[in-house]
Amino acid sequence: DDADILDAAELVLLRHGFTLIKAQTPEEAREKLTASPVDILLLDLNYRRGDTSGEAGLTFLAEQMALTPALPVVVVTGHSGMTIAIQAMRMGAQDFVVKPWHNDRFIASIKAALEAPRIVAPPQDLNLERSEKELIKAALNRHQFNISQAAKDLGVTRAALYRRMEKHGL
Repeated sequence: DDADILDAAELVLLRHGFTLIKAQTPEEAREKLTASPVDILLLDLNYRRGDTSGEAGLTFLAEQMALTPALPVVVVTGHSGMTIAIQAMRMGAQDFVVKPWHNDRFIASIKAALEAPRIVAPPQDLNLERSEKELIKAALNRHQFNISQAAKDLGVTRAALYRRMEKHGL
């Protein structure tokens, strides 16, 4: 929400070999992130003077984590935003830096976030029918369609496996 903060961040980042793409609102940030992917997201949580709720930033963070869960995020917040910064970390941000920041701490936080491996769980299919069918197919393939071995692997009887195979059209 503050052009001076953006300019200060840009100066320190340029000195350390980074390029900053600036956005002053979540809407502007969405447009810029769509146009060019980034290596790290530095995210303020409040975008209007006097607003300390962090609602806009947390909503934006949730959207970005859903779209690009492996994207490292460092929250940049004012003193009044400590609780909100912790909430952002629970949502997926890797670190936070308090404004006004110490340049060495700011850069160290960015480098650590970039270097830390982001473990992103593969999306899970929560549909029980599809999941069961895929598990049965995998067990059958693993055991070269030996029904007895596949049933044992799945922890069901041969008769139960036959019924489930018929149910799923296998």
